[in-house]
Amino acid sequence: MLDYYYKLEVLALKTLLTACVGLVFVASLARWVGYPIIWSVDIAQLLFVWVCFLGSNQAMRYNQHIGVDFLVKKFPVKVQNLIEVLSYIIIIAFLLALVYYGTDLTLMNKERRLSDTDMSYAWVTAAVPVGCALLSVTSFVKLTESIRKFLGGSEGAAK
Repeated sequence: MLDYYYKLEVLALKTLLTACVGLVFVASLARWVGYPIIWSVDIAQLLFVWVCFLGSNQAMRYNQHIGVDFLVKKFPVKVQNLIEVLSYIIIIAFLLALVYYGTDLTLMNKERRLSDTDMSYAWVTAAVPVGCALLSVTSFVKLTESIRKFLGGSEGAAK
């Protein structure tokens, strides 16, 4: 089931990014010929915000976020694994706070309109709680892997 979800997430990312790039391209051509699409910038920003959060979840899942570990690598493997566990706990706490405050932000913006469209601005701000909730789940999975690694001994250092 998770494999199906991962494929669906990648499909959503590809679709949103393609739509964003396509919209920006068409809007620039339309502006060049003298018929600007007024709402294109706002919709492109909406799509891009969602791409950022969903893409961040993909990067978290496959350990592709930038990491600075020159100091951590100097510690024994057991300490490296403990630091990884503590890092994921802090990350999850921060993400859950963003889910909470992002939900408030989304609810505050439900009446606000997205520029020249009839869409609610809440569609933009909803990317924060939804994206952070997905990142929290991914981080929790990573945390459980890190705890197993920490409890299992020194078979592998933190990635």
